[in-house]
Amino acid sequence: MADPAAPLGHRTSHVVVVLNWHGRADTLLCVESLLADPDAPHVLVVDNGSEDGTVEEVERRWPGVFTVQTGENLGFAGGMNRGITWARSHGATVITVLNNDTVVPVGTMGVLSAAAASGLCAISPEVRYRDHPDRVWFGGGTLAPPDWFPHHTPDAMLAPSHEGTRTVDVLSGCCVTASAEVWDRVGGFNERYFLNFEDSEWSVRAARAGVRLQVRTDAVILHAVSASFTGAAASLGTYYYVRNGLDFNRVAGGDRRSRRRFVTRVARDAAARRRRERAWRAAARELRMVAHGWADFSRGRMGPAPARLARTTARWASAGAQPL
Repeated sequence: MADPAAPLGHRTSHVVVVLNWHGRADTLLCVESLLADPDAPHVLVVDNGSEDGTVEEVERRWPGVFTVQTGENLGFAGGMNRGITWARSHGATVITVLNNDTVVPVGTMGVLSAAAASGLCAISPEVRYRDHPDRVWFGGGTLAPPDWFPHHTPDAMLAPSHEGTRTVDVLSGCCVTASAEVWDRVGGFNERYFLNFEDSEWSVRAARAGVRLQVRTDAVILHAVSASFTGAAASLGTYYYVRNGLDFNRVAGGDRRSRRRFVTRVARDAAARRRRERAWRAAARELRMVAHGWADFSRGRMGPAPARLARTTARWASAGAQPL
């Protein structure tokens, strides 16, 4: 096991933070891909209290990998922030936050690290589907009036890259690399969000702080996409999406009309999708999550979902209900 108290003593002080929550198989595959690089960065696995044996297996397979156990589920924002804090306290000069359901080809982290160290910027790679590496999942994010909701820029509308770099409005939290100076200037992820939209909110703060947001098209990672949203988490995903989306819209400069349009669209699309599937009970439950998300945003209730709501979605999952 790597000494967690020792300063970083590698030829590079780039730390990649990989967050695990009940994702042992994905996390092990991700770490393996990072360490396959001859110029591998330091790897820190943060476990969000899942106690699925991931930390022990990582330490057994790769004694040089650092690990942190939070002891509870702090969400994406809280778990990644613990990793960022750890990396800064150990002298990291470049820090990457990375989804555990990714595979990183050799050379990718070197490109991202060099780009992040070149100035006041934050970088995402081009993200492709893990099961379909020829298809792009994220090549850039757009944020614009009148609705002020971030979305992945369609391939046909992506701006051309210049020497492998594309300027964007928002980054993907699937993978963000930035220098320690940038992380210190912008701060970590907003823990009020817990899960969903924290990367977009961070992007807005970064841009307002003078940080350039870029995608490196010559750096690619492969992403399983939505591996966190299974079982009870699938139902809660709708809740977090609505509640945090509304709060993000407020932060980004949207108004009440744009927020009403957002909720209407989410509810309409959910109902239409379930109607096509003839999944009436699932439709009712998904609309219930939309309503809870809207209500909690209106009350200013942020952070982890209410315990009662979490228990309800867990009961739906254990009863074999169709996930939302």
